Amino acid sequence: MLKSKLSPFTVFYENGPEYHQLKNEIFTQDAYYFETTNPQPRIIDVGAHIGLATLYFKKLYPNARITAIEPNPHTFKILEKNIFENGLKDAELHSVALAAQTGTAEFFMDSTAEKWLSTASFTEGAWTRTQTSTSFQVPTAPLSQFLTEPTDFLKMDIEGTEQEVLMSSTKSLHLIKEMLVEFHPLPQQSLAKLVTFLEEHNFRVELWKDGKSVIAKRAHGLVYINARQ
Repeated sequence: MLKSKLSPFTVFYENGPEYHQLKNEIFTQDAYYFETTNPQPRIIDVGAHIGLATLYFKKLYPNARITAIEPNPHTFKILEKNIFENGLKDAELHSVALAAQTGTAEFFMDSTAEKWLSTASFTEGAWTRTQTSTSFQVPTAPLSQFLTEPTDFLKMDIEGTEQEVLMSSTKSLHLIKEMLVEFHPLPQQSLAKLVTFLEEHNFRVELWKDGKSVIAKRAHGLVYINARQ
């Protein structure tokens, strides 16, 4: 396992190119930056991977209370190590995949030597359908299981099931003040449908692509959905 200093943290990882790409997105480009007046913001990190976003949130708000959710058991072990080795408090970890309901489901991850663990999902070949994958079963749970109190920020990067997860959590969405969702353009998902759904639940929605705000009809490919109550 490799490790690197990412002030004030030490980060453990396996895939160097993947780590540096995510480090740039999260710590340099501030992809998950948000503002709050709450000194102890409640944050849910869905698709926590090895914990870079969780570390970023702790750097941004040291007293944040974070729930980090990561279904891949291999990645989860690295997530646990990064949380433990950096002595993070108020970080609760769950090895489960979010879905419409509690149960189990077939999960796919990169089986090549590169091991791009961040692409693991319910879709064989990753959301691009180009990756060589291996599969295994993981437990599933609805987002509502974790939305038990007002939540200042929800970060979601789950490689293609974001619409299902959000639309099955209707009764709990009012607890979220702000969310940033990475939307993956797969056949089972509709960006327009998800945006309409969020707006109907009193969210003000803005779409971002390549660091720029875009209108829906020009939001093709991978898009960030920023929604605020």
